[in-house]
Amino acid sequence: MPITLGYAGLMALFSVLLANYVLYVRLRAKTLPDWQPRAAERVQANFAENVPLTLVVLYLVEVAGAANWFVHGGGVSLVVLRALHAWGLARYSGANYPRLIGAQGTFALLAILGAAALLIALSG
Repeated sequence: MPITLGYAGLMALFSVLLANYVLYVRLRAKTLPDWQPRAAERVQANFAENVPLTLVVLYLVEVAGAANWFVHGGGVSLVVLRALHAWGLARYSGANYPRLIGAQGTFALLAILGAAALLIALSG
């Protein structure tokens, strides 16, 4: 059973949580700060932009033979980084460290996974 399957499952549940959060914010928009509805939508959109590709590359690296610790490291990192991004963007207006760490960390993770995929492909 692929390790990535578990992380894909966690991310699927997180996606449902984010979609419900957007719904909640839309229903209560009149009682929330002006920035929060747009921020909730951005959290969900950013998740949809970055998580699928990251999971695909993580899975491909796994089935190509990457070490289990590397795959788990990528999966745990993805979960933590997306949670930080969501928390930072949904709770604070403007730039903040959780949002920055979550977004830039996800980009770094995708770059690391992409480099690993290239290395595996070129070595085989």
